[in-house]
Amino acid sequence: MDRFKLAMLFLGPTVMIAAGLQGMHSVPLTFALFYGWLLLVPLGSYVLHRRTGARADSQVLTERKRQKTDILLGIGSGAAFFGAIVAAAVQFHPLFLDIPRLKGLLQAWHFSGEHTIWLVLVLLVLNPLLEETYWRGYVLRKLTDGKVRPSMAVFLTSLFYSLYHVLSIVPIFERPWNIGLVLPVFAAGLFWGWMRLRHASLTGSVLSHSFADAGIMCIYFLYLS
Repeated sequence: MDRFKLAMLFLGPTVMIAAGLQGMHSVPLTFALFYGWLLLVPLGSYVLHRRTGARADSQVLTERKRQKTDILLGIGSGAAFFGAIVAAAVQFHPLFLDIPRLKGLLQAWHFSGEHTIWLVLVLLVLNPLLEETYWRGYVLRKLTDGKVRPSMAVFLTSLFYSLYHVLSIVPIFERPWNIGLVLPVFAAGLFWGWMRLRHASLTGSVLSHSFADAGIMCIYFLYLS
């Protein structure tokens, strides 16, 4: 894979987030751009491989392997992430959340009101599925097929996965915590990448990711709804 295509894979999701959130100031539009990229890029690659007769990368898009240890690890780690996120918020939210300012920001982003429940469902179901398919499935597979060392492939996918989270974390949380809170996102990416390599399945990482997102949504309903 040439460097331009690789850069597009790495930076495309960040560009979509920046266009929707910072450019259009709308969470629904951001979701449409961002998840559209996460879905259409792997899907387009899959269709292209099928049409050209090349080996279809179907394992990335339609992984069917279900290992018991992978599922248990996904549930267990996800429950730990959920508990850690909620406990940290309960204990330390006065330090990193300016609730009146944040409520105004979420209103400006259209993340409030009657459509909130649909946005929540997107975050709990669509987000972990598409993010894990894209980063720990499609991109990670592209890198390792391109002879990148598995450890470096996990590092790179985690780095660029955490990059676009800066665009949402920095405005939401108070300084200096906002920058530091990107580190747990990076660490989670490393862990989910390790799970993918170890178990050759996305099931565990999707489950773990979903529980982590549920913890984030608990913060929203506890302090911001």
